Amino acid sequence: MWWLYEALLLLSFLLYLPRAVARRRLPHRGWSMRLGRYPREVLDALRGRRALWIHAVSVGEVSAVRPLVNALIQRHPSEAPVLSTLTPGGYAMASQAIEGRGAAIYVPLDLRACVDRALNVLRPRVLLLMESELWPVLILRAHERGVPVIVVNGRISERAFRRYQAVKPWMAGTLHRVERFLVQGEGDAERLRQMGALSGRIQVVGSLKWDASVGARPTPEMLQSAAARIGLGPETVIVAGSTHRGEEAAIVEAFRALRSSNRDARLLIAPRHLERVEEIEQLVRRAGFIAARLSNAGPAQRWEVGIVDSFGELSKLYGLATVVIIGGSFIPHGGQNPLEAASLGKPIVFGPSMHNFSEIAPPLVAHQAARQLSHSRELAAALQELVANRAKADQMGRRARELTEQSGGALARTLDALAPILTSGI
Repeated sequence: MWWLYEALLLLSFLLYLPRAVARRRLPHRGWSMRLGRYPREVLDALRGRRALWIHAVSVGEVSAVRPLVNALIQRHPSEAPVLSTLTPGGYAMASQAIEGRGAAIYVPLDLRACVDRALNVLRPRVLLLMESELWPVLILRAHERGVPVIVVNGRISERAFRRYQAVKPWMAGTLHRVERFLVQGEGDAERLRQMGALSGRIQVVGSLKWDASVGARPTPEMLQSAAARIGLGPETVIVAGSTHRGEEAAIVEAFRALRSSNRDARLLIAPRHLERVEEIEQLVRRAGFIAARLSNAGPAQRWEVGIVDSFGELSKLYGLATVVIIGGSFIPHGGQNPLEAASLGKPIVFGPSMHNFSEIAPPLVAHQAARQLSHSRELAAALQELVANRAKADQMGRRARELTEQSGGALARTLDALAPILTSGI
């Protein structure tokens, strides 16, 4: 089964290469790191120190794990924090999060040769896997070297659970090599038990994303500067965050309907994948709106729809929003993180597909802090209602902010659970 898994993974990688080149995801310097070969700056950052290796797949997970990384650095200053990721966006954010204190890397391909090279260089003291990053070879080889493997902010969606059923006996062996599962909710815990994880190793601690959202709020000065830089005034601003292909057209049409009664309204679209900026720009222009990439926007430039074309801007743009639309929720993707907007006290709208945030979206809806729509066709009416009724929108925003402040604590519980493992032998 191990040889079959690696053969299929290698075949998938080879089939992915032409697509990656077409989407401008290749070449990039991370592919040598994916083979377990690291540049000089990584080797220098690790010199004489063992690693606290934390793996978070992409931008959202890196953002959520940052408070944990900072806390671990404070508690274990002699260890080298290594934050690995899978995507260019995640790597850019990881580099910012770890700058000067350790190393940001791309996670190795889950093949024995690549994983072994990475373990030889990093010599990790512990391996923390964020959410559902259950890479079997990485877990196996780390376990064989005596490296404790811990899942933090663990999450198993219903869709992932169904996929795992096809390889349940083999997957159970992988899960038995995990020292501890620190999961977001009881549903995640139960799915792990059914997959074969040992009950005594599972602990429900809540979602780190609640804590991370409160700590990541931009200051009023940052918001004022961001608004001045792109030429925003007091007008209505709709921000669509982390959108995916298949959503932007519906969002632009809902914005068109809003503009019929609110001529000064503006729309900001932040695509999940920045290589799609040109595609969205063309879509917006075909719809008859004046488009601008935000890196080029300014007070002197007239624009109606701004397109975010750089990383690290979304929390500030959420802070400028009148209403926030959460991307990835109007297609069968599972949604993106709504908590950055919620912590800033913004009224939130998302679609029917939010299963990636099954411990977060339902409480927001239940507390009337967010509105879940059954279809993108309902988006225009929802935007018009919230913009027209500012008192109702403000109430939604206040409830969202209060809920984020009341729902923290996962970081402290995670650190308490990690303490016995991280202090033994250090």
